Amino acid sequence: MRTEESHENIVRLSDIRREKRAALTPFGPLNPASTTLLAQETHRANQEARLMELLSSLESVVESLQYKSYTAYDTLTIALEGVRVALSASTSDTGSTDV
Repeated sequence: MRTEESHENIVRLSDIRREKRAALTPFGPLNPASTTLLAQETHRANQEARLMELLSSLESVVESLQYKSYTAYDTLTIALEGVRVALSASTSDTGSTDV
């Protein structure tokens, strides 16, 4: 019986040592609550980095769309000016023949 008890004690001690080894860091033992907090902070940091990446991408798309809208506005303004010139020339041509 003694050898069985001794064997069980060795197994238990081995398990305890393994658990303690897993919880040690170069800075000392870890508190289980601090590992959860660290995991949450890491997750938040990863989320923040991803959100910043998405924000940057969105800002780039907005900048591109603004440029395109300004270009479209300039094109429309030039086209309208051409129409005005054409209409005014047409009006002055028809006005001179009626008089």
